[in-house]
Amino acid sequence: MSAPFDLVVIGGGVTGAGVARDAALRGLKVAVVERGAPGCGTTAASTHLIHGGVRYLLYDRLTTHATCWDSGHIVRTAGDLLTRLPLLWPVYRDHARGLETVETLLEEYDRFQPMKYGRPHLRLSAEACARLVPGIKTEGLVGALSFDEWWVDAERLAARNLDSARAAGAEVLLGCKADAFLRDGARVAGVRTGGRDLRGRVTINAAGPWVDQVARLAGARLPLRLMKGTHLIWKDPKRVPVGLLLEAEDRERYVFVIPSPLGTWVGPTDLPAAGDPDEVRTTPEETAYLLRSVRRYFKDWPETPDSTVVGSRPILGQPGAEKLLSRDFEVFDHETRDGIPGLLTIGGGKMSDYRVMAEAATDAACLKLGSSARGTTQLTTLGGESVGEIPDWPQPCPRLKRFLRARPRLRELHALAYLGAAFASHLARRIAGRRPEADADGFRRHYDEGRASGRPRPVSRPSGG
Repeated sequence: MSAPFDLVVIGGGVTGAGVARDAALRGLKVAVVERGAPGCGTTAASTHLIHGGVRYLLYDRLTTHATCWDSGHIVRTAGDLLTRLPLLWPVYRDHARGLETVETLLEEYDRFQPMKYGRPHLRLSAEACARLVPGIKTEGLVGALSFDEWWVDAERLAARNLDSARAAGAEVLLGCKADAFLRDGARVAGVRTGGRDLRGRVTINAAGPWVDQVARLAGARLPLRLMKGTHLIWKDPKRVPVGLLLEAEDRERYVFVIPSPLGTWVGPTDLPAAGDPDEVRTTPEETAYLLRSVRRYFKDWPETPDSTVVGSRPILGQPGAEKLLSRDFEVFDHETRDGIPGLLTIGGGKMSDYRVMAEAATDAACLKLGSSARGTTQLTTLGGESVGEIPDWPQPCPRLKRFLRARPRLRELHALAYLGAAFASHLARRIAGRRPEADADGFRRHYDEGRASGRPRPVSRPSGG
């Protein structure tokens, strides 16, 4: 029986929606199956940031580079869903990382910020930090650093990608769970959902933290290390006037405080979450941890959140400590891996690189289909308009990324080597007296300029990575 679809996509989170859009824009006949609403799972439980991952510079520099590179495409194609979010990183005398260390980290992040239309960091005095964030603890405060990311309406981002796919001819089935795979012998030939059979020449499993469960329907398994992330939410969207990155109570992790149209979010946690992602729940211990962390800095912060949200991050199975897990992604070909033709899985990654994940998965599908169509999702906005000129930023070396992903200690040493050299340069500038400091008004002008100019054109090429 001939397949009515070239491609059947399982999952309508931001990655699956991105795959559907990419494939439909290449002229493939596409169906996408989502058991709930667009982006209602892990996408909705994210921190809602399109960010490069400043903390990855400590142990996975190439992922920061790659994510910033693709975040620029997201800014150009989905800019109407994004809002620039300035973030303050206050530093206290008893913190594990001092001002010079944090500033070195942000100086390195500045190398990649232009890729995603980010602003250069600022160094601020303790007085400026206290003026910008009324009520923050001033005892022991030695100063602050600022950087910026993009806040995004994550569920709308998934929905708009599906809208774009639908406009290009895709069939989008919401509220439809993939119950089983259709088989032609060993080959996966599509998906059964409810009472309907969707036959496809290739099926892509893009189910986020559920990819292993979906793969099991075909008799395969996928290596994942699920990590649980909880956010506490207060309805007041402006409990703080700017975003914050705060050292948590254990001094090992950091938590965001994010003012947004959805309220003020505090989190996330980052804990192992083995088992069914549908069964993941916020624990009293997590709530207490996040509350203690934020109340370290705001003694009057209300003790009871208005709501919580929790989700599982689909991190690829890999060796190494949990704090060093790479957020890279991979396309799994189940024909070569498990002897199951017709099935691909896109696993790992995060929302900030969903577009390039979708492109990689669709490229793999096109190889199976014998199609030479190239991806064009970077060329047009989600509304179908041309993005105009695209800066030619370099991507990190794919071979080096693959090599380091399987070697976490070497990957960390690679990152730390860059930071060590950067720290030496930073100290030399400090000794020479070049240590400009912004006041509160300078901070406001810095980010007002960013808003006034929209997406500023990148002006300097990042190096070293």
